Amino acid sequence: MLKKLTLAVSLLAAAMSSAYAVTVVGGATLSDTATVHTTTITPTAYLTFLSGSNGTTGTADGTNYTIGGLSPGVAMGTADHIWAQYDPAIFMTSGTLALSSLIAIPAIDHGWTPGNTGESWEPFEFKIWGCTAADLATCTEGHITDVYTLGVDNTGAGKNADDWTTVWAFDAAYTIFAITSGDRLIGGPFSAGEGEIDALGIPGAVPEPSELALMLAGLGAVGYMSRRKRKAA
Repeated sequence: MLKKLTLAVSLLAAAMSSAYAVTVVGGATLSDTATVHTTTITPTAYLTFLSGSNGTTGTADGTNYTIGGLSPGVAMGTADHIWAQYDPAIFMTSGTLALSSLIAIPAIDHGWTPGNTGESWEPFEFKIWGCTAADLATCTEGHITDVYTLGVDNTGAGKNADDWTTVWAFDAAYTIFAITSGDRLIGGPFSAGEGEIDALGIPGAVPEPSELALMLAGLGAVGYMSRRKRKAA
């Protein structure tokens, strides 16, 4: 009986540990398995504000902030270290372009430290949802697949505000997305009820499998011809 109980406990522990395949980013432990890139990421375009927010906007540079001056629609228009605040949820749209992943650019307004060892939850203080309408009842929560430690830019006075920019993936392709408080961190939520975000971006195009196969075949042909030329010489 004792052996059976011990085995059951071990299996439960293993199941619990596998349920949380985590990624550590400085002082933050994500509940997702994500690839950490020590680079910047460049969105190809940005989503458009649809509705929501509590109406508060401002600027951030990683350690300081200002409040006011712009509408949420303008603040969310591009990655410029100008943020809009939630909750209520902020709804964004990609127009007619359905997306199964997107880039979430944070707005760190205080607590930035090298390596994310300070208020480590600040870059991750939101959840992104894929929605079929501008209504949280229609939304499905996404998950983090990549973290970019230098954000979308690494120059200028506000460069630290977008550090630890994240890429989010969804169960399907959507044209409407929601931003709410909360986080995908072990030990959270650290930001229940409010938070700031700069913008949502569209990732660069990823080749389809057939296109990738053609690209690889083309590279192989180029390599073969190059070797033939070297031998002939």
